[in-house]
Amino acid sequence: MSSPDTSRLAEEIDLAFPIVEMPKGKELPFQALDGLEAEHLVNDLEQFRGKPFEGAAIRLVHQEMSHLSAKAWRWILPHYLRFCLTPEAEYNRMETEFLIYSLGPDLPFQRDTLQRLSLLTAVQIECLVHFLEWCLDNKYWRDYCPNNITKAIDFLRANLASGRFSR
Repeated sequence: MSSPDTSRLAEEIDLAFPIVEMPKGKELPFQALDGLEAEHLVNDLEQFRGKPFEGAAIRLVHQEMSHLSAKAWRWILPHYLRFCLTPEAEYNRMETEFLIYSLGPDLPFQRDTLQRLSLLTAVQIECLVHFLEWCLDNKYWRDYCPNNITKAIDFLRANLASGRFSR
């Protein structure tokens, strides 16, 4: 995955998504999560406080993205996106797949998804679109889930066009 397009995308991610501090425990779960679920999620994530957020951490959260708050997304995305460009992510692919699904929600889940994306800037949303376009340029992803990628691109672009995200 070291093509020039991947290198350019990695540079864009580095510029658009600065590393931010991990939110406090109670700020990690999405508000719709009940007490016990939220507690388990926080406990799972706390083991990574002050440590690199890499493969093992990404594998832990990839199925939990819909359970994370806007602050947690802002914290995780810089690491998650960078991870998706690595050979490790190319080997497993589930983490990239789940991110694609998380960025292209069905209509009943769009409001919650927009809440989770609410702390991102227009530049960061544009970078997510470029990431998804990169996925479409990748033969595996283009063959595996082109409709999901296109749905996510359309969702993000429509909300960008509406002015929902600050510059």
